[in-house]
Amino acid sequence: MNDSWRVLVAVIALFALTCGVLAAAWTRGRLGVVSISLFVASVVVWALDFGAVSSGYHDADGLFDCGDDCSSVQYVSAVGFLAPPLLISLTALAMLVVLGRRRRTRRGR
Repeated sequence: MNDSWRVLVAVIALFALTCGVLAAAWTRGRLGVVSISLFVASVVVWALDFGAVSSGYHDADGLFDCGDDCSSVQYVSAVGFLAPPLLISLTALAMLVVLGRRRRTRRGR
């Protein structure tokens, strides 16, 4: 993967976008709903990408050994394989923040 920087830029951009969405949701009091939605979406994307890689859909499994000759499908499957676990972790952290906030609110009453 000679152009693996494209994959890294896409993963970092998705992470930054998700951070922005979660921050905006927190300011509006919707962090729980948004984090669960993003969690489910990330799991679905990762499962679909895992299915594409494991079935060899349009040579998506070649993302690991394509070298200098990677196709668009292989780049997309690399992003779809790497980004969702990171986003799942981020949204899980957001859900923990929501739970902590609820516990603190209940103790204050």
